[in-house]
Amino acid sequence: MATPSIAAYVPKTPIWLAGLAARTPVGLRPESAAAAVRAGISAISEHPLFVDRNGEPMRLARDAVMGPDVPLAERMKELLLSTLLQLPQAAAPSADSLRTLLIICSPEPRPGLPDGIAETLGRAVLQRFGPTSLRVQYLARGHAAGMLAFGAAAKAIDEGNTDLAVVAGVDSYHEYQTLEWMDETGQLKSEVNRDGFFPGEAAGACLLARSNLILELGLQPLGRLTAVSTALERITIKRHGEEEVCVGEGLSSAFLGLGPAIDTDRRKITDTYCDLNGQRYRSEELVYAILRVQHLSDNASHYLHPADCWGDVGAASGPLFAALAHAAASKGYSHGSRAALWASSEGGQRAVTLLDFPTNPPRRAA
Repeated sequence: MATPSIAAYVPKTPIWLAGLAARTPVGLRPESAAAAVRAGISAISEHPLFVDRNGEPMRLARDAVMGPDVPLAERMKELLLSTLLQLPQAAAPSADSLRTLLIICSPEPRPGLPDGIAETLGRAVLQRFGPTSLRVQYLARGHAAGMLAFGAAAKAIDEGNTDLAVVAGVDSYHEYQTLEWMDETGQLKSEVNRDGFFPGEAAGACLLARSNLILELGLQPLGRLTAVSTALERITIKRHGEEEVCVGEGLSSAFLGLGPAIDTDRRKITDTYCDLNGQRYRSEELVYAILRVQHLSDNASHYLHPADCWGDVGAASGPLFAALAHAAASKGYSHGSRAALWASSEGGQRAVTLLDFPTNPPRRAA
């Protein structure tokens, strides 16, 4: 079996998180969402309108503000715009004096998802904020999109192509055609299907820049983006079990790509945030991967999968995981100061982001 190719990126200059934003079914800001996840609060409930093929109400996690009848495109637009508005004003997309790259992470194509939804969201952002210095890119890569975008954002800053970068992810399964397709294909968790998952909807955003610019803007560096590693899994969830079984080769390769960055300072991963959602494929993939990469972690069992609380949030996963990791580090309940964020897309993309939360981040000179 051929080993999946690895693409790892380690920024040449220190790149830091300078702002975090979130809107989830368990919290409308990153602080409240992280607190709810830590407490194990779940927003998964019965939908007031939709029923599955067995006549039972579909169970999913819904936004706490929007009604159940808001169309999907409008839901995603509201989630994204309200999240971007949470970013620090000095560095929000309205800062015309600075070149800003916005990477919008959106779902992979699926039934019920409007064609060109990412571009529709991009136009809404430009209409709302509208600076000439804002450049928008799109990554319709589903769960792993956020981690892929972290790598693209770091590279753009590293190479001097932008001053600021915003990685924003948004996803929602709240469209009946989508949920019906999930039900028919065994993806929707129910009383008679234990191998599915509970759909969610959310948006998250992270602001990234060099530490000197962050300090000039009067902001505080929150955590350092140390490395991003990606790989491609050949046996995707749709192919699993047909002729071959996924044994986590892609995810293992993505983790192993972090090896040089971890070896540099000999500090292992202390906390892991991932997109496990109840599907057996994902759980088995992780088990196989842990057997190969456990030497990179202090304790490979220190992983958190918040889909139990806010449902599967797809393309919003990466930025939201970063918010959870920062909350744990800043509040003192993490296992250490080095976090790995990882996700697996249905198309085969596997991506891992390494974040560091030092006790003494850079500070502006007095």
